[in-house]
Amino acid sequence: MTIPFRTVSRDLTVLAAVFVTLAVVCPSASAQAQTARTVMTIHWGPETFPGTPALDAAIRDTLLTQANLPVNYFAEYLESEQFPPETASVALRDYIEKKFQGHRIDLVIANASGALQFARRFRDELFPGAPIVFSAATVPREVLDHTSQGITGVRLDVVFSETVEMALTLHPSVKRLFVIAHAPAADGYDQQVQSALQRFADRVELVYMKERTLPELLAAVEAIPRQSLIFYTRYAPLAMYSSIERTMYPDEIGGLIAKAGRVPMYASSEISIGMGVVGGMIRPIDVVGTRVGEMARQILKGTPTEAIPIDTVPTTPIFDWRQVKRWGIDPSKLPPGSRILFRTPSVWETYRRYIIGTIVVVTAQLLLIAGLLRQRERRRHAEETILAREASLRTSFERSRQLAGRLINAEETARASLARDLHDDICQRLASMSMDVDALRTSAGDIRDAATQHAFDELARDTDDTLNEIRRLSHDLHPGTLRVLGLAPALRAHCAEVAQRHNVLVEFTTEGDLGGLHPDIADCLFRIAQESLRNGIAHAGAQRFSMSLASAGDDVVLTVADDGRGFDLEAARRSGKGLGLVSMEERARVIGGEVEIVTRPQQGTTIRVRAPYERPQAAGAHSDWR
Repeated sequence: MTIPFRTVSRDLTVLAAVFVTLAVVCPSASAQAQTARTVMTIHWGPETFPGTPALDAAIRDTLLTQANLPVNYFAEYLESEQFPPETASVALRDYIEKKFQGHRIDLVIANASGALQFARRFRDELFPGAPIVFSAATVPREVLDHTSQGITGVRLDVVFSETVEMALTLHPSVKRLFVIAHAPAADGYDQQVQSALQRFADRVELVYMKERTLPELLAAVEAIPRQSLIFYTRYAPLAMYSSIERTMYPDEIGGLIAKAGRVPMYASSEISIGMGVVGGMIRPIDVVGTRVGEMARQILKGTPTEAIPIDTVPTTPIFDWRQVKRWGIDPSKLPPGSRILFRTPSVWETYRRYIIGTIVVVTAQLLLIAGLLRQRERRRHAEETILAREASLRTSFERSRQLAGRLINAEETARASLARDLHDDICQRLASMSMDVDALRTSAGDIRDAATQHAFDELARDTDDTLNEIRRLSHDLHPGTLRVLGLAPALRAHCAEVAQRHNVLVEFTTEGDLGGLHPDIADCLFRIAQESLRNGIAHAGAQRFSMSLASAGDDVVLTVADDGRGFDLEAARRSGKGLGLVSMEERARVIGGEVEIVTRPQQGTTIRVRAPYERPQAAGAHSDWR
């Protein structure tokens, strides 16, 4: 029988679709079919026992973070320290038996030695074959030797000696160590502590406090002398199990002891930190809980219990920052890697980002403000400079305008004076000489007689006087000595002429090499000297003058001093009457020099002019200022 090819192809297609569907659906179905595992943690103390919530939370978080390992987690509490141990154990056994009837417990976690003892005792009855993971300080020998199967965990070794060693290092001057480690209900506990601390007997005096009641203990603690330390592990006398006594946890008792004591106190349990204890070498509760949870997770994933060795958790130095500050302990001396609790962050630590941001913003604003202020100052300075220059220009313009007017007046005055000299003196002399010549020409006498010779003598004398007067006028207008011999000889001749003409004393001195002086410079200095002598005679009534001409590097200095009446220089400038002063300053400015005038009323006047040897190019090439 032959099967059609189309039929076979259709069947193969359907079969392939079925396989693809199974491949997609089966993993999801397998994941959904994976049943949740039940984990029970048995705590020795009650739910409110210090440290129990933190340990339980660490175990729970570690187990429940695996999405591919569903876990139903339960926590139960033995409370054998609050109630008689046998009564508490039987009651919890009955409770678990009824509560989990019909449910399989896949793994048991035991917290503390009492819980481990309970789990081993009732394992076959309550959770047969279930692995046990513990965290305990006291572990039975058969568990350590793996004689008891299916048990592993974290061993919390005694760290009494490590804490005492650290405390004595931080307090080297301590002489006594008072140890509070009293738990009669725990077999061998007191001896275990004494054995661990025996090695310190040669360093400090060890005093073990075993008072029967808490009030007695607190009274003894209050009497502890200075230079001592307290090491606290636990205090649980038998009297506390009485029904008339309120149950007190170790941390509460530790807080009362720390409050009563007047010396630093250390402990080896994390639950005591925060109750007045300075610190200790401690196995952190969260680290222990996380490690226990990791071991439990490994077992739930299929790792045999025997393949997971019993582990331990390293100790960590933990301190209460408040107690460190209280007892004046140098934080730099704390062991490396210390965990500091209850540390109040400083303002810098809390608001560092905000402070830095504020500083940056404020600094930027200050820089901006400083830049704006600087810019404003520069602008104000520029405005003041402009205003000052405008005022200077206005003043210069006014002075120039006034000077122009005065120069015109001075020019007219000079012309009038020159015309007056020519008319009243020279012309009169020439007219007289003309009349004398006419008289001689018309005389009938002999040229050799006495009268005629006398007339000739008078005519010759008048001619000489007229010639001298014309020479003086010419010299005042422009001395020929200055052009031919130079500035120094011209000044010397002028001083001698002024002294003779006005009957005054004029001393003239020179210093240095004065050769090579530019003609314009020489002309300017001569006119200033001429003006100085004229003003001293005409306005100051001076009788004594001293004039010096000296070489000073690239400059020449002219100084003219007199013993005249002097004057108020500023008042003269304000009044606008000091035409001679303005003339001197303008002449010096044209040649690139400067004038210094020192004068006071009744104290004479000194005029000092400093000018370069060579005239500046900007001054111009001609001498219109003459």
